Amino acid sequence: MNKIKDNVEVKIEYFTGQDEGDDGTPYYVASCDALMFTTDGETFEELLQNIGECLTLCLKETDSVAEYQVARDAQVKLVMDFPVNYAEAA
Repeated sequence: MNKIKDNVEVKIEYFTGQDEGDDGTPYYVASCDALMFTTDGETFEELLQNIGECLTLCLKETDSVAEYQVARDAQVKLVMDFPVNYAEAA
C-alpha cells in the first residue's frame, strides 16, 4: 500500500520566449508530478491563478487519496529556480 502524501511540490520554470518555435513572448510553466498536472501563464499572476485552479480540481473536486495518494489538505510548496538575468527579463 502506498503512503498518503501530505505535501506536494509544484515546480515553476520561466522561459524567455526566445527559443525556436516560441513567438517571443515570455511565459511560465508549472508542473506537479504528484498530482500529474502542467499549466502555464504569460504572467506570474496568471500562472498562480492557473495553479490554483489545478489544485482545486485535483485536491477538492476529486478523491485525491484514491486518485493521487495525496491528502486533500496537503501542503503545497512552490519551487522556482530563477535564471541569472530574471530581473532584467521579467
